[in-house]
Amino acid sequence: MKGLFVKDIELMKQQKQFFILVVVMGVILNLAGSGSVSFATGYFTIVTAIFAITTISYDEFDNGLAFLMTLPVTRKQYVAEKYLLGAGLTAVAWGIATITGVICKGVAELQGCLSETIIGSLIYIPLALLMLAVSLPLVIHFGAEKGRYIAMVMWAIIFAVVYILIKTMGLSADAVDAWLNGLNRGMVLAGVVLFTVIVYMGSFWIGVRLMEKKEF
Repeated sequence: MKGLFVKDIELMKQQKQFFILVVVMGVILNLAGSGSVSFATGYFTIVTAIFAITTISYDEFDNGLAFLMTLPVTRKQYVAEKYLLGAGLTAVAWGIATITGVICKGVAELQGCLSETIIGSLIYIPLALLMLAVSLPLVIHFGAEKGRYIAMVMWAIIFAVVYILIKTMGLSADAVDAWLNGLNRGMVLAGVVLFTVIVYMGSFWIGVRLMEKKEF
């Protein structure tokens, strides 16, 4: 599996311009007067996590995936590497984005709410992992291009349904904020972490089964 990580790291090195552009955009968002550390962190974290899906597209190019399966690498190891890569990119991107945001905004400006800012931005880690949990099995089964489009349609449908439910129930942003503020943050965080781990592991299991059935 180490060889798979080395391969993907080398691929990412070739896309350093992309990562530089993402970092620059994050800095611009942080320096903007109305920008927030949380929003910029979410932008950088999710965009970077998507690169785990992009590596599959590179693998499929010119029958590269079929060639990889002739090497001493099992299909389960291949899928495991993608899920570990996605989780690693998510964690690293969140850390870099948070540190960059605090530096850009200035500790003085964030003083008194620094811990709340960091805790608030933590939500983007499970969001990125849940996005990968939905997208990776689709990309593995349908291929990088088709799977990515299907995943986009699915997420659009999910957001549309949630939006319609909120509007139908007559919930306002203030009401939602008041409800969230009334919850125990520790319990909510623990629940979100547990839910994310279960979904991510379940997605990995599905991805392995799909990969084992895949024909090249």
